[in-house]
Amino acid sequence: MATPFARTHNALARETPRLALLALAVAAALLAVWLLWFTLASVTLYEVSTSARLEVGTVPRAVSPAQSGRMIATRLSIGRRVTAGDVLVSLDAEPQRLRLAEAERRMLDYPRRLASLDREMALLGDADSADRSSAAAATRAARARATEADAASRLAADIARRHVEDSEAGGVSQADAIRARADARRAAAVRDALAEDARRIATEAQSRGGRNSARREELERMRLALADDQASTTALATQLRIDIAGRVVRAPVSGIVADVQAVAPGAIVVAGQRLATILPAGDLIVVAAFDPANGLGRIRPGQRATLRLAGYPWTEYGVVPARVERVAGELRDGRMRVELSAARGAIRGVALAHGLAGSVEVAVEHVSPARLLMRTAGGALR
Repeated sequence: MATPFARTHNALARETPRLALLALAVAAALLAVWLLWFTLASVTLYEVSTSARLEVGTVPRAVSPAQSGRMIATRLSIGRRVTAGDVLVSLDAEPQRLRLAEAERRMLDYPRRLASLDREMALLGDADSADRSSAAAATRAARARATEADAASRLAADIARRHVEDSEAGGVSQADAIRARADARRAAAVRDALAEDARRIATEAQSRGGRNSARREELERMRLALADDQASTTALATQLRIDIAGRVVRAPVSGIVADVQAVAPGAIVVAGQRLATILPAGDLIVVAAFDPANGLGRIRPGQRATLRLAGYPWTEYGVVPARVERVAGELRDGRMRVELSAARGAIRGVALAHGLAGSVEVAVEHVSPARLLMRTAGGALR
């Protein structure tokens, strides 16, 4: 039995240095591989935000009335799809409609009244021209008659003077002289009457011209007042149409009604009161808030990111690929706002919608394990 054990012992003694060398070589190779990985491999570093949510890229729009009044009808309901311009709420506008109908009735009457004044002014102008012509002719005729009477009066006075002289000389009888003086006085009276009549005709013509001028000015004032009234009524009708249009609340944009205030028909609403909120149709973005101490200068547009939705385990539903689009330059409430684009339909069975919350991981840097270890050690020593 001693001989076989001696041989085994000798064989093992001869094999031990060879196994040790082999183990040392394997260990050296593994160490070299590890050193290569430790210095040359790349490790991705992530910045994580647990306060992220999906939002519509455009700002939600409020549905508010432009006028105050009593609500008579509403077509607002959460989840309803609307198109820009759709009537959503109607306010009572009956008083404004009645005033508008009265204003429009008056507006229809203004052209007729203005045309009547224009015709009256034209007729007055024609009548004034004709009256002036007639008065001028009558004045000329009266003056002509007065001139004729003046000549006849002069002739009668001359004859009377001669008859008086002849009567004193005994050439004619005294009775003829008396008749001649009477004819002279009568001719003078006719002359004076015709001259006075000519002055009366001229005065009456001037008076009628003054009355016509006053009437023409009165008509012009009436026309200007009527035109001003027409302009005021037109402006009132325009304002009433604006008021009536403001009592019909329309959808400002196309989208989905996301929120509705509890206001029933019959309630009084005031101008600017928020009645509902519409989420405009558009692409969804991811809005996340990061710690500025770690995110400033490290998170930049174009970096890859991953969105994990709260309530949907990523091990079952997966994640949503995203990409950094915009980084805010100012802090809000001590946090840094980052906007990311998300791929629609990235998660099967989940419809991405406004308001879904989750967490975001942004790949900010790729470093080697050695550099990461030195960075960690440096941070621990500070």
